[in-house]
Amino acid sequence: MASGLIGLYFFALSTPHVSAEKEKATYVGMEKCKECHPEHVESYYSWKYSKNFRVIQMRKKDHDPNCVRCHTTGYGKPGGFTTVEETPWMVNKQCESCHGPASLHLKAPTKLEHQETLSIPKNVCTVCHSGHKHPGY
Repeated sequence: MASGLIGLYFFALSTPHVSAEKEKATYVGMEKCKECHPEHVESYYSWKYSKNFRVIQMRKKDHDPNCVRCHTTGYGKPGGFTTVEETPWMVNKQCESCHGPASLHLKAPTKLEHQETLSIPKNVCTVCHSGHKHPGY
């Protein structure tokens, strides 16, 4: 029995410890943003981005990956838009399109961590607004 415990002890020492990978943020949708930021979400409805998905729907392009990439939130990313049938709450450009996925923002225990979880990446606009996708942008 003692040799078994000693073997287990040496096994534990020789086994590399797997560090917990930092949790990755996922998209949650604007309704979650509205819980704490109702005034920002309300003003969003007056922006053209709040209605940009209907443009591709009218053109029958709402399943075209080249179009939904820029007319939805988080396309192809964890928690983001997949199809209008599966994730209708992620159509249009929403808060997370610019501020990034908000799951960690919602979980942040302190005000400082809360503020550090979202940031607007440099050149975020050019992801969609570039000449190769739409001449004239």
